Amino acid sequence: MVHIPEDILNLPRSGIRELMGMALSLPGAIRLEMGEPHFPTPQPILEGLRDFFFQGEIRYTPTVGIPSLRAKIAEKLRKDKGWEVTPDEVIVLPGSLFGTVTVFRTILGPQDEVLVPDPGFTNHLFQVGLCGGRAVHYHLRPKNDYLPDFAEIERCITPKTRAILVNSPSNPLGVVFPREVLETLARLAEKYDLLVISDEAYEKYIYQGEHLGLFRFVAPERLVSIFSFSKTYALTGWRVGYMVAPKDLVPHLAKVAEYLIACTSHLSQKAAEIALDLPEEEVQTMVEYYRGNVRVASDLLRDGGFRFFEPQGGYYIWVDVREFGMTSLDFCKAFLREKSVALAPGDTFGESGEGFVRISICRKREDVEEGIRRLVAFRRERR
Repeated sequence: MVHIPEDILNLPRSGIRELMGMALSLPGAIRLEMGEPHFPTPQPILEGLRDFFFQGEIRYTPTVGIPSLRAKIAEKLRKDKGWEVTPDEVIVLPGSLFGTVTVFRTILGPQDEVLVPDPGFTNHLFQVGLCGGRAVHYHLRPKNDYLPDFAEIERCITPKTRAILVNSPSNPLGVVFPREVLETLARLAEKYDLLVISDEAYEKYIYQGEHLGLFRFVAPERLVSIFSFSKTYALTGWRVGYMVAPKDLVPHLAKVAEYLIACTSHLSQKAAEIALDLPEEEVQTMVEYYRGNVRVASDLLRDGGFRFFEPQGGYYIWVDVREFGMTSLDFCKAFLREKSVALAPGDTFGESGEGFVRISICRKREDVEEGIRRLVAFRRERR
């Protein structure tokens, strides 16, 4: 028998992927469980890659990314955000999720702690443990409009706390942290000498207020910011993102990445380079489409009697299903079985997510509308 360590035996499956697998076995099921944009890869990217592809010079690259892409990212950040970054501070990633696991593996010793949001993205919650650390949850509660309770966070900090993870706009909640929250987070990190890991994958998808990068508030020597081409440019299958990290930390991050993946796909990096040249209108077309989806979904949920958080940004709506008296996973399975619509169970995003479901609004409008109409019908039939 192959020996499987206890921590792996006890590692749960992602509820998102579990529902995805079930939905794929049901022909015609409406897929609202995944945060995958329905828009295809933008045509200018495919056309721009044609010559490069047929030359056949698709090779290994430096672990940190091809120099031209790193330079282009630094220039883009300067132009778009007024953020002065050098290419040496940029690391290209095979998807933004690889950024968080690389940071965790680099900074954590045995049982070192990271503060993670709950509800928060499933992978973040379990990546910490896979890297030998301990995830300490700070709760984002409805009564506080899903904003952090800093008194609670301070009570969670111990001599073993190394970092705090921040995700704004949030997956799964759709909350966007305002300036005062980000300023308080920065002061907290300074007070307790914490690294701040800022997951900003949904930075462009803002429907209310504005997105403020943590680089405006946190000292550069204690900030790692992680971004996604997947979400911004509908490049999910290309698996490419990047992070900006302190210069002193970059060599250590690069060492860890070198042994884990060697490098990001050369072809995907070239796609990312072309994406950075796309006019902003390309992205805003997607943002406006999803803003419309949010309006449609919110109106239907409100009329159907559901309690929910209307997203300020991101790809999702967070819906309360506690009235049904089922676990969120059982609810999603029953709803998929009876109405052929897949949603993501809230408990996969942490203990605070029990009794909620996450609905993706980054799908075709007719699918979002029909899926929520079926949800309203499901509620009516159960009452």
